[in-house]
Amino acid sequence: MNYRSVLPIFVLSVLLLTTACNESEKYIVTKDENGKLIAQKISDISSVKEAEEKVPTIAEFISLDKGFSIFTDALKAIELDKTLDNDGQFTIFAPINSAFETLPEGAVEKLLKPENKEELISILKYHIIPSKINKQDIIIAINEGRGSVPLRTLGGTLLTASLKGNSIFLIDERGNGGKLITTDLEASNGFINTIDAVMMPKK
Repeated sequence: MNYRSVLPIFVLSVLLLTTACNESEKYIVTKDENGKLIAQKISDISSVKEAEEKVPTIAEFISLDKGFSIFTDALKAIELDKTLDNDGQFTIFAPINSAFETLPEGAVEKLLKPENKEELISILKYHIIPSKINKQDIIIAINEGRGSVPLRTLGGTLLTASLKGNSIFLIDERGNGGKLITTDLEASNGFINTIDAVMMPKK
């Protein structure tokens, strides 16, 4: 797995989740005038409202990181990136490039063909929850579910979340598993979590 490509995401997650008792020491990820993601103290921005307006959407966030280039290309191919750019609230499990690279040779190219559009839609929607939930929400639900919890995706199909140590694993309808790497990266319209596998719904 190529961790170098997702290193900026790891750094940003630390900054996003670092808070102090003093509101002025809280950080927020914003974009500069060139579209580059940066971490700023809220105290350095004239108002919280202005800070919220600068926070990128999920679609903008992942499109700016090369570690998600395959996922981004797939979203754009079916225009699902437009859904993740609107004002709704979502939680996504975004496969990093190395996750797609574990698929059979030629699988990604095949899915991107126009004739396979419906299959690609079902796969990508399988990585999106149509509500905003964080890691702690999932852990609580897992514990209440005695070890696992079903998560309904944007496509209406179910992912199963379970806990191993401090890590959350997702199991798809075909029995494949994936581990959440970085969690709770906050965009203006929801949370982004990185995952090391591509989840597949039943055909």
